[in-house]
Amino acid sequence: MTPIQIPRPLFNLKDLLCEQLRDLHDAEKQYGSQLPEMVAKATSSHLKDKLSEISDRVLRNAEELTHACQLLEVPAAGVTCEAMKGLVREAKDTASDWGDSATLDASLISNAQRIAHYEIAGFGTARAFARCLKLGEVAEVLQHLLEQAFQDDKDLSYIANGGWFTPGINHEAADPAIKPVQTSNVEGLGTSSTKLDVPG
Repeated sequence: MTPIQIPRPLFNLKDLLCEQLRDLHDAEKQYGSQLPEMVAKATSSHLKDKLSEISDRVLRNAEELTHACQLLEVPAAGVTCEAMKGLVREAKDTASDWGDSATLDASLISNAQRIAHYEIAGFGTARAFARCLKLGEVAEVLQHLLEQAFQDDKDLSYIANGGWFTPGINHEAADPAIKPVQTSNVEGLGTSSTKLDVPG
């Protein structure tokens, strides 16, 4: 007896966008739960301030993604982002035991930048889908989140690599005799060795 073949439902680009948004929503919530631990471990004041800034904003990112899901009439919750689960697990593992504070901070930066790159890919792809579907309000939300992720990556690169007059954390980790000047304000870190242009 031939088994009955149940046809699979047909999914379109809008369905794919909805799943992407729900995945990103869960990703931001997972990242938000890990950031306080990363802030607590950071020893550089620049890095601590930047991670604190990201921590304050990530939960708002989740709220913006909830709004985008509401515009599409789908629930934001209910999907687990397996990619972010792995990134968060790596952040916990690699930031545990290092011999010096600069190397610990370099490890935190590398994990935060991996996550920022994941956000850039996710927000950018979802924005492209929303634009193709002529979902202007959803695309605007994603553009805003994309710009923030680009800026986070740029600021983290500056903290890692330094500028003309201040060595970065990577230099301090390579040569512990180097002690960069620390301030508590990460704003104005406009020069980065990594130039990332946000597509309009």
